[in-house]
Amino acid sequence: MVRTLIKLNVKRMCIAVIKKLHFSYLFLCLVSTAGFFHPAIGQSERPDQSLTQPTTTATWNGLYGKFRLGNRLYWDAQFHYRRVSSDDTPLVGRMGQIYNRHALNYQVNDRLAVALGGVLRLNFTPDPGNPAFEDMVLEPRVWHEYLFAMPFNIGMAYHRIRIEHRWSRSNDVGADWIFRNRWRYKFYMNIPLNNRKLIPGTFMFTPDVEIIMQSGKPVIDSPLEDFRVNPSIGYIHSPRLKYSVGMMYTTGQTLGAGYMYTSRWVLRTNIYLSLDFRKKQSRIPGVRLFD
Repeated sequence: MVRTLIKLNVKRMCIAVIKKLHFSYLFLCLVSTAGFFHPAIGQSERPDQSLTQPTTTATWNGLYGKFRLGNRLYWDAQFHYRRVSSDDTPLVGRMGQIYNRHALNYQVNDRLAVALGGVLRLNFTPDPGNPAFEDMVLEPRVWHEYLFAMPFNIGMAYHRIRIEHRWSRSNDVGADWIFRNRWRYKFYMNIPLNNRKLIPGTFMFTPDVEIIMQSGKPVIDSPLEDFRVNPSIGYIHSPRLKYSVGMMYTTGQTLGAGYMYTSRWVLRTNIYLSLDFRKKQSRIPGVRLFD
């Protein structure tokens, strides 16, 4: 009798243990399965291929001032007025940004110039009248630049490296500040069309390509901020005044979703103003770096 009771108790204990082990095994399987499928659920929200936003248009108007302070020292002063398309008006539908960019520019020699300065950009609301957006937010930057000039028989070629450190936030009410670096490389040329040299009265063609990369904690999978192709036609009115107009195409990754690319056509008009603030007796002929 006692042996029978012991056998029954042992049997019950074994069944209970097996049930517990089975439940534990089932629980581990469920956890493992959930852990396995959780990333898949997150990844399913990401498309299998890159996407491109609808193409937008804009108009950028720039005033570039270069004022000579000494034999090798310049004050670089730039002002940009930019408008972007709205739902019913292309190119100039609403305000986009206003730039104030300044720097001290030092001409190392006739092939190299370096610059250091600051930028204050004003970013206007993407949806005027919408209380969810602030009408205007500020974006300060610090920038430095290295310009390499390459003269050739009928024109000039340039390599420009510009590095920017920017503090920005969106126009969303209560948006946080973020910090990013921009790494910019630009190649462009000035090729005279109706003269052998870049002299007053000359029309010139300017092929212009720039790639802009970005880095920083908010940049996870979107290092390519912008790629710009900007051919333009310019006219040299005098040694102090030049004009240009062109149509630029740009594309790049959006900050929050690297698989989403922008697409823009931008009409660009620029005025270049050069003045010499030195005393007349100390002036020397200009070099070809800024032709």
